[in-house]
Amino acid sequence: MTTVDSDSVDARARARRRLRRWGQGVWADAKRQGAKPVDRFCMVVAIGGRTESPVLACETLKPLVDAGTDESLWADDNPFHRVATLYMRDPTEAPPGRTRISIAVIPLEPSGSMPGWVVSRVPGAFAAPVSLSIPDRDWLTSNMRLPVGQRKARQTRVMRAAARQWRGKALGVDCAVMCGVRYPDSRARWVGDPDNTAETATAMWGAGVALGSVPADPSLFGFYLLAGQSAPHTHDMGLLAFTVPHGFNWMDALLA
Repeated sequence: MTTVDSDSVDARARARRRLRRWGQGVWADAKRQGAKPVDRFCMVVAIGGRTESPVLACETLKPLVDAGTDESLWADDNPFHRVATLYMRDPTEAPPGRTRISIAVIPLEPSGSMPGWVVSRVPGAFAAPVSLSIPDRDWLTSNMRLPVGQRKARQTRVMRAAARQWRGKALGVDCAVMCGVRYPDSRARWVGDPDNTAETATAMWGAGVALGSVPADPSLFGFYLLAGQSAPHTHDMGLLAFTVPHGFNWMDALLA
C-alpha cells in the first residue's frame, strides 16, 4: 500500500490485517535471534524494489509497527517511544515483482530530540522551513475512512496552500526533510502517530516539487511530534528541508 493508492477503505483494511499478521511472525523471529525491547527509539525504514518515493510506504509500515507492539518489542508506538520514523531508499535489488522493507530500530538516549538529532548528522547542511496550520476540513490521515475522491480533494487544497510557502526556496536535488506535526489536544502526552499524516505531508512536499524547489525523492523523509498544541480545529505541520552531500550514506551516519 502507498499513500497515493486508489484502494477502497475496505481493501486497505484487509491489507493492513494481512501485513500485521505477517509482521508478527517477523518480529517474533527477530526476538528469537536476540532482539531486545526498547524504550525511546528512532525507526529507520529502507524500501527496495520500488520506483516511487519511500515515504509513500507509510501505509504499509503502520501495521508492521503495530505488529512489533503486539510482540512487546516496545511498550507503544506513540511518539514518546517511537520518537521519529525515517524513510529512505534501499539501493539493494529486490526480487522481481517484490518489495523489500528493511527496518532498523535505533535506541535513543533521553537527550535525543528531533529534528536536531537527525540534522546534526549532516554537518554544514543548509535548511529551509515550510509550515502550515491546516484546518480540519483539509487534514488527512491514514486513519480517516474517506472515499478516494475526498482524500484527493484534501491533498489538492493542501498543495495549493503550501505553494505560497515554497516560493523563493530552492535546495537542489540532494536534500532530506523532517516533518513535524502538532495536534489540537490539551493532554500533556499526546499519543497520536505523526507518520499517519503522510498523505498530508506528501501533499505539502509535492507543492515544493511542482515549483522545482525540492526533488520528488528526498534521500530521507522523517516524521516526529512537534511540541505544544495547535489552535482548535487545526493541525500544524512543519517541514524542515535540508541539503545533504550527493551520495550521502544515511545509515552509516545514523549509526555512528
